[in-house]
Amino acid sequence: MIRYRNENTGDVVERDAEDARLEALPNWTRLRDDETPGPVRPDGVLSRPQASPGTAPTDPDSPRAREQAEAEEQQEDAGDPPAKNANKDVWIDYALKRAVSDEEREEIPQLTKELLIAKYGEEA
Repeated sequence: MIRYRNENTGDVVERDAEDARLEALPNWTRLRDDETPGPVRPDGVLSRPQASPGTAPTDPDSPRAREQAEAEEQQEDAGDPPAKNANKDVWIDYALKRAVSDEEREEIPQLTKELLIAKYGEEA
């Protein structure tokens, strides 16, 4: 029985015959029959802090982080949505406070009250 050890993860596998793939990979080593696997050697990737797939940590001092913080503050400052039976002008004022871009602000007066409620009526 031939044993191989992954130096990055500490995994040990056994094979009946020599495994050409494991022999070729630099992080796999063949263990002698009497050899006990040593400690795991961390590679830079596995020891890094993990984030959710598709996201990257954002530097809190970056322009994007500042924009995001400002947008969140703006959403909080807008307060709670008006009652669904409030008139359209009240909904327009509320939507303008919640809007995050000039294009969005230009679009708001043309929206129906039902669309304003659908888009801005949910709690943030």
